[in-house]
Amino acid sequence: MKSHLIAASCLIFSAVGVAQECSPDMTKSAPNTRYLYSEQGTIKDKLTGLTWMRCQVGKTWNAATEQCDGEATGFRWQSALQEVAAINHPQSRHALHQFASQAEWRLPNIKELVSLTEMACFGPAMNSRAFAQGFKYEAGNILSYLWSQSPHLASGQVWSFDSVNGEIYHYAPNFEFGVLLVAEE
Repeated sequence: MKSHLIAASCLIFSAVGVAQECSPDMTKSAPNTRYLYSEQGTIKDKLTGLTWMRCQVGKTWNAATEQCDGEATGFRWQSALQEVAAINHPQSRHALHQFASQAEWRLPNIKELVSLTEMACFGPAMNSRAFAQGFKYEAGNILSYLWSQSPHLASGQVWSFDSVNGEIYHYAPNFEFGVLLVAEE
């Protein structure tokens, strides 16, 4: 009986989300003022000039609440590349085709993902306003890892960005991670 209670407690507490924590002693590396906010569900990074979707693929931008609704979709790397091609196809009926009037969305490279890191915060290590609270930390949530377009040449794996910690790792392309899209402008 005791072991069943412990197991049930672990299941309950492992699914609980934890709010972002930021150090009051550190200057923000990605403050709110770094971004231009669009009601269409994008932000423009004034530092890099890149335009980002505020929600991961699978979630839906809600302009009224300025939040991401729904659940992120997990993709294997090749499937993520195919999803982007489907979004950008001229005849596409994909819900994200020409999202926010952008004609050409893509997977970011690993340096672009790392540029989003908020050094003063954890869980997520990204600006939570800019990304609409869309990256809530939950123990075991592999969708907090984001695919890049950057292969890790020595291993045949692909670089990914851990949005919880702001760290990078390379993984086999058959893992199912989240996707955040970027455009040049």
